[in-house]
Amino acid sequence: MNKTLKYPPISLKILAVFAIIGGLAFAPFNQPFVLLLSIWVLLLHLQAPLTFYHFFRNSFIFFFIFFLTQLYWVSWALKTYGIPEMMPIGLIGMPIIIGIFPAAFIAPSFFFRKNPVSFGWVFFLGWCISEVARSFLFTGFPWNLNGYVWDLPLLQSTRIIGIFGLSFLTTAAGTVLYTKQKWLGASIFSILLGLWIEGHHRLNSPHINTNVCLRLVQPSIAQHEKWDPNFFEHNLAILEILSKAEAERPIHLTIWPEAAIITPLESYPDLAVHIGRFINQGYLITGAPRRLHNPEKAFSSLQVLEKTGRILATFDKFHLVPFGEYVPLKQLNPFPKLTDGFLDYSPGPGPRTIHPENIPPFSPLICYEAIFSGAVIDPDHRPEWLLNITNDAWYGVTSGPYQHLKIVQVRAIEEGLPLIRVANNGISAVIDAYGRIIHQLELNKIGFIDAYLPASLPQTIYRKFVNFISN
Repeated sequence: MNKTLKYPPISLKILAVFAIIGGLAFAPFNQPFVLLLSIWVLLLHLQAPLTFYHFFRNSFIFFFIFFLTQLYWVSWALKTYGIPEMMPIGLIGMPIIIGIFPAAFIAPSFFFRKNPVSFGWVFFLGWCISEVARSFLFTGFPWNLNGYVWDLPLLQSTRIIGIFGLSFLTTAAGTVLYTKQKWLGASIFSILLGLWIEGHHRLNSPHINTNVCLRLVQPSIAQHEKWDPNFFEHNLAILEILSKAEAERPIHLTIWPEAAIITPLESYPDLAVHIGRFINQGYLITGAPRRLHNPEKAFSSLQVLEKTGRILATFDKFHLVPFGEYVPLKQLNPFPKLTDGFLDYSPGPGPRTIHPENIPPFSPLICYEAIFSGAVIDPDHRPEWLLNITNDAWYGVTSGPYQHLKIVQVRAIEEGLPLIRVANNGISAVIDAYGRIIHQLELNKIGFIDAYLPASLPQTIYRKFVNFISN
């Protein structure tokens, strides 16, 4: 039976304002209910008697502005690289690419507008499918899915339903505001409230540490100095001072950020020996490029060194950043690779667990590998913690590093594993298996954190589900 809903018309200008407001739902602003309000306003606007062309155009305008508000920081990378004239391309390019997904997938709802309830739920289904699609197609970019707007208590639910489940529930809450289905609306908001209460209670759990002490080193080296050979000794001196600073307790593992070393250590064994002297005891983990010859290949890698400078283990980044670490369709593409060197990076084989002697086994994640839900560990060899080394110097003082931090908090909750995040210029953090930030170093701060590694929790329901569907 058709149900007529009477709403005032919403102009395109008002829609644009609410697209901006909706973007403020995400970190660092963290205002979840404005996202629900923006979904409601979008539905109000699209219910008007529009042609299919105007329906698609206006929905795309909304999503373009919505993602522009969140992803403006991408353009900062071009300025950092030294081509500020290309910032407008970076500013609008990513919102165009990401915005086309939901605009295309909600388009079928146009044909259901005579029945507002059907219209609302076809719209909901389209938006949810679009989040899955952009997370996996064309290398994937699952950044700021709708579920990331919530606070830590409600994010605890991701250990059961994952971030996609919470995103679908969030989108449903915005949709039911439009459809005015009282009982369904009461059920959806009751589920959200119940999950929030359960999560709040769960966060009362005591914080438990292992006896392994880590030193997280944040050198905060400017990007334009990082790859400049003239600054190599200066940058290495900063890492040495921070690594060898006096500690209140024995340090079992010193960790440097992504690409802390800019030369392949296999090619410079004397440098590896020199760096090994920075280790008081235990091991050093650092990000460094790795080079192969015949065939010529380069990798963005994480390496574990002992005091002699011997490399004990190597992990190659497997999820590369388009244009950042390789250029898609290079022969046809006029845009450069933003990282230094003419050679594109090659991908590694995938997640793996590294187990140095006397150190709990861990799963390395370099940079934005940590944003891919369900794809951060080797399911056959579950680690006891996650290590995310990164370099957010590309993005300046923008919302990007704060969004990245919140996303990796959710990985810790989903997996039931603590996550250690070591960034070149922030935000470095010790995150326990509940997603709680125990210690952190703020953006652009030079320093280090000495902290015990938090304990892991039993395998989560979400991880068991991911293992089931992947087998």
